[in-house]
Amino acid sequence: MDWFSLFIARYGWAAMFLVSFIENIGAPFPAFPVFVLAGALAAAGYVSLPILVAGAVLGAVVADGIWYYVGRRRGKRVLFMLCRISLNPDVCVESAVDQFHRRKTVTILLAKFLPGVNSVMPPLAGIAAVPLSLFLFLDSLGALLWAAAGTGLGWAFGLEIAGSASTLQGGMLWVLAAGLIAYILWAIGYRFYLVKRYAAPRIDAGELHEKMKGDSAPIVLDLRRDEYYDKTERMIAGSFRLRPATFHRFAHHLPRDRDLVFYCT
Repeated sequence: MDWFSLFIARYGWAAMFLVSFIENIGAPFPAFPVFVLAGALAAAGYVSLPILVAGAVLGAVVADGIWYYVGRRRGKRVLFMLCRISLNPDVCVESAVDQFHRRKTVTILLAKFLPGVNSVMPPLAGIAAVPLSLFLFLDSLGALLWAAAGTGLGWAFGLEIAGSASTLQGGMLWVLAAGLIAYILWAIGYRFYLVKRYAAPRIDAGELHEKMKGDSAPIVLDLRRDEYYDKTERMIAGSFRLRPATFHRFAHHLPRDRDLVFYCT
C-alpha cells in the first residue's frame, strides 16, 4: 500500500475532511479521485465507509460556510474577485447572480457536481441572504451526495482500483497545472484579439454633448455594474441603462443607422 493510501487508512475522517476542505475552499486539488480511493480502501476493510463520508461532508460544509459568511459580509466584491480569471468579470458576476436567483435550491444542492459553480455558490448564497439553516441543510445534502458518489464508486469496484486511483490523483495535479497555464495563455490571447477586433474609438464628454444636440444623436448606453450604478443612480441625460449581463438580449434590437456610445466604470 502506498503512502497516500496509508494516510487515508490511518487518519480516516480527518484525512477526508482535509481533502474535502482544501478543494471547497478554492484550491486546485481534486477531491473526487481521493473519495474513490477511500471507498476502495473501505471495501477492503481498512477504514469505515460512513466515517469517511462524514469527514468529507464536514470538510465541504465548513469550507462552504466560510465562503457563505464572506459573501454575506463582503457582497459582490467577493464574486468579482472569483470572476477575475474570466474574459469579462462584470458579466461573470451579474450572470452568476441572475442564474442563482432563478434556481437557488437546485444550485446549492448540485453545485458539487458542476465545475465552476461550486466555487461561487457559497458566497452567492450569502449575498442572496439565503437563511443559514436552509443553506446548511441543502449544502450538507449536496455534499453527502457528492461524497457518497465518490466513495460508492470505490466501494463498488473494490481495492483493485486503489493503485490506479492514487496514481490518477497525482496525475490530475499535473493536468490541472498544465490546464490552468493553458487557460491563462488562451484568455490573454483571446482578450487581446477581442480588443483588437472590436475596439471602438473613444469620445470625450464635450464631443458627446455636441453630438447629443443634433438630429441624429447617438444612443448612449449605461453599462455600469450594479454596485457602481446603485451608489448614485445618476446617468448621462438621454442615456439608457443596460446591465452588462443582459446586454446580449437587447443587442439585436439596437438600431443600425445610429451611432452607439457605451460608458461604464
